[in-house]
Amino acid sequence: MASPLSEFLSREIQAGSFPGAAALIASGDEILEAVVAGDAAVEPERAGVSEETLFDLASLTKPLCTGALFFAAKRLDLCWTPGRFFPAWKKTRYDGITIETLLTHTSGLPAWYPLYARGEGAEAYRRTLSEIEPAAPPGTTVLYSDLNFLLAAEILEAWFAAPLDRAFADLVAAPAGSGARFLPGPATQTAATEKGDKTERQMTAALGLSYQRFRTGVVRGEVHDGNAYRRGGVAGHAGLFGTARDVWALARTWLDPVRSRFYADLTPGLSEARGLAWQGRRGAASAHEAMPSAAFGHTGFTGTSVWLDPDRRQVYVLLTNRVHPEVKDPDFNPVRRRFHGVASRAE
Repeated sequence: MASPLSEFLSREIQAGSFPGAAALIASGDEILEAVVAGDAAVEPERAGVSEETLFDLASLTKPLCTGALFFAAKRLDLCWTPGRFFPAWKKTRYDGITIETLLTHTSGLPAWYPLYARGEGAEAYRRTLSEIEPAAPPGTTVLYSDLNFLLAAEILEAWFAAPLDRAFADLVAAPAGSGARFLPGPATQTAATEKGDKTERQMTAALGLSYQRFRTGVVRGEVHDGNAYRRGGVAGHAGLFGTARDVWALARTWLDPVRSRFYADLTPGLSEARGLAWQGRRGAASAHEAMPSAAFGHTGFTGTSVWLDPDRRQVYVLLTNRVHPEVKDPDFNPVRRRFHGVASRAE
């Protein structure tokens, strides 16, 4: 007899929400249920999802890698400014921006910009980031922005004097017993994402910018996000790949109360709850109404999410390739809420 979780995945695949998925419900100590279903790829060839399929975790990279590394950097003061590390950020228009405002998405930096349109690679990105005009004064609004975490990762690389992927592997993944990683290797091990960089083509054109090197085929074995891909596949906002079990191994470490500052609501007077790299329950469109106010989590554009219930000490992971071969509906949160409704009722 199929479980409610298996039935959920079957219904959503049949409805066209995503080709394939891996879903997991766990405590901090053990996996209670793990299910995979559907296809890791439908173009150019069909391939099924297995328990070992690596999904592009997209913005789950923000808390699971970047946030975790800031937690590991015990002596790094989150009140420090980017200008402490990079002289180009010692500009009046960046006054008030601190590491903490980057991690809580209250820096005021714009939501998105195709940095690669002005030069590819880490060095070019650092230059372009230092030329970006803020969209709002720091601390006045929650403006979710990949640029915050692109800059935060530059700070981490300077602090650790090591590439982000190596610092993550040594200081986060290995201690957690997780196989999550950047630069995943053979494409056949990964779930496919979008065809032809269609979403970012449109977003770049909407800004009146041009770029001649968009990918043309189905993206598989490479990070979907263009800024991460053209930085070399390793970035603070996207680039991490992993299985549902890998995500659980990283996420469950956050059930330790010693880490509670990172998921506490640090934006109480603003529109939604933001901690340090984590999103809180208040104002989160992906969270189910049954979740307690203490719940926290994050989502990723490729169709991924991880949410934690510290009261019940449970972890809910949903990984999909909903952008393959194209993005049908930009709002995936109704699917996530249905998943959380099923998962939160499971014992």
